[in-house]
Amino acid sequence: MDHRRFHVITGASGSGKSTLVAALSDLGYGAIPEAALAIMKEQLLSNGEILPSIDRTAFMEAVIARSIQDHERAHALEGPVFFDRGLPEWLRFIGANTELALAAAGRRYAGTIFVTEPWSEVYVCDEYRRHDFERAARSYEPTISAYVEAGYRTCVVPKVGVGERVRFILGRVEAFSAE
Repeated sequence: MDHRRFHVITGASGSGKSTLVAALSDLGYGAIPEAALAIMKEQLLSNGEILPSIDRTAFMEAVIARSIQDHERAHALEGPVFFDRGLPEWLRFIGANTELALAAAGRRYAGTIFVTEPWSEVYVCDEYRRHDFERAARSYEPTISAYVEAGYRTCVVPKVGVGERVRFILGRVEAFSAE
């Protein structure tokens, strides 16, 4: 299956990634929600303990395992498929020779990832995102570096309305396909 139709939208926490993926899904495109947020919601609903505040290692392992499953599941979706975050940024939290890291090897995305920069005007704290904007902004560079180190190029999504961001992404996807 051609991984070039798998497009990651990543970047700073609270910078509009999930909103973009949801908007693309609403237009009928394949969409994969953020694994970390999905697991956090599940654990909080079930009073589980696989949370970063309780057991960060177990949480990261669960996120990576879910991301691997999501990557496999995406093959059944019509392309392009948009991922709210991807494996490279999660793999930096575990050792390179772990069973999960080896299972993730070879699971690639399109060569250019979409990046949303820290954006205080759209950032909000909620029951799942409890850290402040400054902490979210600090996570930006290590997140993007994980993709660059894995051989991906970056394409910064402009700080404009959701509709304009969606049009920008779809235009770039079309351009990347022609390359």
